[in-house]
Amino acid sequence: MNLFFVFLGIAAWQDLRTRRISLDVLMGGAAAGIITCVWKARFPGEIILAMIPGIGLLIVSILTGGLLGEGDGLFLIVSGFFLEWQECVLLLITGQIFCGIFGLAMMVGAQIGTGGGSVWKQRLPFLPFLLPAALWLTLIRVV
Repeated sequence: MNLFFVFLGIAAWQDLRTRRISLDVLMGGAAAGIITCVWKARFPGEIILAMIPGIGLLIVSILTGGLLGEGDGLFLIVSGFFLEWQECVLLLITGQIFCGIFGLAMMVGAQIGTGGGSVWKQRLPFLPFLLPAALWLTLIRVV
């Protein structure tokens, strides 16, 4: 899980700064994930199953013309090397909840603070919201 947090931290920082995740970061994460899979002796079927949430997100990104970032889907595909399928689904759902709460707070703040500033066209980077989601998943795994 430590390598996953390094991968997530680097990708989230890059997504926050540039709204992109470089192919180098994804490839480095994939390499670390493959090593993790070999180390844990995971079966290919369970790895592919864990990649399905990312594949679904990537398909949605393509179908919506990029409303969701392709990098987010690719990140979740690579996460399948590190996490079980249930953890990938929980990570995606929990990240969406955190992102939704933040987006709602931005909308309310814009309405209250500046007298109705437009937040509709702003784009939020998604991966930074996976950091608290991953921490939460780690905490419930320990308990």
